[in-house]
Amino acid sequence: MKHLSNYLEMTVAGIAMVVAVLATFLNVICRYCFNRPIYQAEEIATTAFVWLVFIGASACFKEGAHVGIDCLVNMLPKKVHAVVKVITDMMLIVFNVVMSYMAVTITISAKLKLTSALRISYSFIDAAAAIAFIFMAVHSAGFLIRDIRAVQAADQREVE
Repeated sequence: MKHLSNYLEMTVAGIAMVVAVLATFLNVICRYCFNRPIYQAEEIATTAFVWLVFIGASACFKEGAHVGIDCLVNMLPKKVHAVVKVITDMMLIVFNVVMSYMAVTITISAKLKLTSALRISYSFIDAAAAIAFIFMAVHSAGFLIRDIRAVQAADQREVE
């Protein structure tokens, strides 16, 4: 179970990417080889792409794979650098919680709106953002705990 939770986001993003590519590929084949496009393929590919983008962003956030401009912060003394990381983590928690709330609100409000081809609720599509921001809020909390422990360990070494 722990192994699954470690790779859940990457797995969901990977599945979404495969679905998007397959839907697009099959639609191209059907359109140009058989002159029979798949009417729902664009909607399937778009929905899968939305899930790929949001859940993939969360997976990258978890791994620290997003681009960060930290050249100024890296020049700070280690103690100040560690405090800046804690403050950044707190700001990210607030941001991700607010975005989670907004995404959940949008997801709930879209429950009656249906897509044209598949007739699925837009809530399914919007849920990707809500889930991703919730995951990122949880990851931010984990980063905060890690960075507070690092500050405490540095303080402990200074005392000794």
